[in-house]
Amino acid sequence: MRNLCAALGVSVLFALPLCAQQKSSGTGDETTNATASAEKSAAPRKNAEVSKPAAASGLFALPATPRPKAFPGPAAASDKRVPGQVVPRFEIAAMYHYLNFGPGSPFSNFDGHGGSGSITYNASKWIGLTGEVGTYDLARGAMISYLFGPRLNLRKFDYFVPFAEFLAGAARGNGQITGAAEQDAFALAAGGGVDMVLTKNVAWRVAQLDYLMTSLTGPALTATGRQDSFRAGAGLVLRFGIPNPPPPPNHPPVAACSVSPSSIFAGSGDSVAVHVNASDPDNDPLTYVYSATGGTVEGTGPEARWNSAGVAVGNYTVNAKVDDGKGGSASCAVDIKVEQKPNHPPTAALSVERTPILPGERTGITCNGSDPDNDPLTYSYTATGGQVVGSGAKVQFDATGLKPGTYTLKCTVNDGRGGTADASGNVEVKQPPEPLQVMQLETKLALHSIYFPTALPSVAKPMGGLLPSQDATLNALANDFKEYLKYRPDAKLILEGHADVRGAKDYNVKLSERRVERVKSYLLERGVPAGHIETRAFGFEKNMTAEEVRKLIEADPDLSPAEKQKILKNLLTVRMANNRRVDVTLSTTGEQSARRFPFSAKDALTLLSRGGGETLKKKTTAPAPAKKPKP
Repeated sequence: MRNLCAALGVSVLFALPLCAQQKSSGTGDETTNATASAEKSAAPRKNAEVSKPAAASGLFALPATPRPKAFPGPAAASDKRVPGQVVPRFEIAAMYHYLNFGPGSPFSNFDGHGGSGSITYNASKWIGLTGEVGTYDLARGAMISYLFGPRLNLRKFDYFVPFAEFLAGAARGNGQITGAAEQDAFALAAGGGVDMVLTKNVAWRVAQLDYLMTSLTGPALTATGRQDSFRAGAGLVLRFGIPNPPPPPNHPPVAACSVSPSSIFAGSGDSVAVHVNASDPDNDPLTYVYSATGGTVEGTGPEARWNSAGVAVGNYTVNAKVDDGKGGSASCAVDIKVEQKPNHPPTAALSVERTPILPGERTGITCNGSDPDNDPLTYSYTATGGQVVGSGAKVQFDATGLKPGTYTLKCTVNDGRGGTADASGNVEVKQPPEPLQVMQLETKLALHSIYFPTALPSVAKPMGGLLPSQDATLNALANDFKEYLKYRPDAKLILEGHADVRGAKDYNVKLSERRVERVKSYLLERGVPAGHIETRAFGFEKNMTAEEVRKLIEADPDLSPAEKQKILKNLLTVRMANNRRVDVTLSTTGEQSARRFPFSAKDALTLLSRGGGETLKKKTTAPAPAKKPKP
């Protein structure tokens, strides 16, 4: 009995990995794997394998085996049937058996082990005929059985085939069993089991349980001449004669036509894209044939083009036929409308690049013309003075020889089909200033660097940090520069922000950006146009060296020798303060602002203070104490 339990346990272990894959028995023959549904229709395949053969040939009929082909098609090369529902013609089994032999009253049962070999011919999906030969080595003697009979199979699961059988035949027992001479007697077996189908050709017989009846006689057996025994086993099954899957029926393709665009204008010469969205349930290769009631269709695949050359106004139909090469086809049609093209007048807008200008200067003129019909446009110009130089949408107005005043330019756009549009603009010509006057303005410009306290402006207060002394410097710069723009309208102020060497690079760059933005916002508040200001931020990349700061202090005419000597004793602090600045450069002359630190200003000590550093605290540990500047 222990051996029996061990054998059944091993069989169950083999069965467990596939148990999770087994579908519910309620799905019946409709159980297929997911990919099979993407092949030929599941219902025709199921009917071809089960329903039709059963109806035509009865219970004992297997599906007809197709004749082999020299070059099997895709269906034969890729069998998607689940192995548990494939019906082999023959099954050969090699089994191990545990036998509990019952000699009958008053004798006690005794155990034994053995094996059997069987061959089953499956007459249909459900019924087979089995012949079996078994031999058993018992605790008291030995026995051989020869059995034959019908077998019922339940083939409705993916990987398991339950079966029941009733076999009859003979058994031969030796003298140890009978207590007399060796003899042959009638025998029968009834029971069933479960096959776990691993592949189409191999199965594992997980368990087989049978009632075995023999009619041996002898002094060691019951007087009734009937022995009731129990047999259990497991083993390997080889499956042969697997029929090829039936070829799937052909399914016709489906097709739908579309065009883009669906309408065009006569005489445009445009072509229309024709698209056929076709598919075939059998994945057969498709061929495409086109025809049209007018014009020509170019293309032999799902993408083609309808050529409208020479067609008149009207409606035209493009027809497409899709063929799968196996007798299946589909057709579709789509209409294209050819219309008379209406004319829409163009539009125009004129812009002047720069005004006012001086006599003898030029300014760019742009005439932005557009046409709803995409007609090619031509441009013509007139002016109340001066000359228009060039052609097309972009020209130049030349003010050579003109007196101060306002001059009007007119642009006319023509689409060549009777549609026109006009646009105009004015150019002001100003009296040029005397050269001495311009030089005086450039000299007067208050180009002085702007200085900021440590770490200002901050992120929280981006509009802070501008001290009164620097406010006065910026106010003078704004007033002078606005006057200068009247004579040099292309002039710009270039602002360059700096920070001292303390702090991380990224932090100092952002601090420099806030400083130039604060100077820029001040100038904007004082009326300087935003288009005449450029900003740059360098952080500590362009810091002044100690030697450069020393030379600036020594050259400062506002400081006495004693003051210079005192300042130079604190050169490190002074150098850092000199690097917390915004430089100003005039674009027309390239002149850079004077770097003159306001030592005599009331807020000079605030600008000189090193408190807080140019960086935010990032560590929780206390920083090292800063060295005090020498007195």
